[in-house]
Amino acid sequence: MEKTQKFEVFLCGVGGQGILSITDILCNAAVKMGFRVRGSETHGMSQRGGTVFSNVRFGNVYSPLCLERNTDILLGFEPTEALRYAHFVKPDGYILVNVHPIPSPSFILSKAIYPDIKIVLNSLKEYCANTIPLNATTIAMEMGKTIIQNIIMLGTLSAIPSLPLSSESLLEALREQFDPKYFDLNKEALERGRKEFEKGLS
Repeated sequence: MEKTQKFEVFLCGVGGQGILSITDILCNAAVKMGFRVRGSETHGMSQRGGTVFSNVRFGNVYSPLCLERNTDILLGFEPTEALRYAHFVKPDGYILVNVHPIPSPSFILSKAIYPDIKIVLNSLKEYCANTIPLNATTIAMEMGKTIIQNIIMLGTLSAIPSLPLSSESLLEALREQFDPKYFDLNKEALERGRKEFEKGLS
């Protein structure tokens, strides 16, 4: 991708899912590749499971905020939060969504019934045909560390052909983000996420 073009990623979920760490990794990887980077994050009650979302924009960009129906990738760490912000993604973009539900406090207080995941996915596909579901939480549990669900999600994102960030830049940013003793596990989680993207296309 030429530096005069732009690319946008919108991340959303609830507190405790590692969204802000992935935001930092994406921004740092883009900087390493010479892109101008702009971003913004919002986290209400993030330590208590409240809504968290962030914007990552790089290339020919000046504003930190993604625009509606203009975002290349929506990375949804929680199904209903992905649906809440689905209007940001391009019709020909991608929605990557972790199907493990974590109702936010506001959702619980509303006493609403959590929707069936199939209904959520069908609604997401109305915004974007390239909607790929994965259960990053279950995969992380299988790998022995629930906390690496965010790295699995990053791996799935990294497999999108249009993403102009190299594997090398992402790995280097990943190495710098966390304690070096976790790098091998994080790298394994990244690769597992890439395989999930391939499964989602089949």
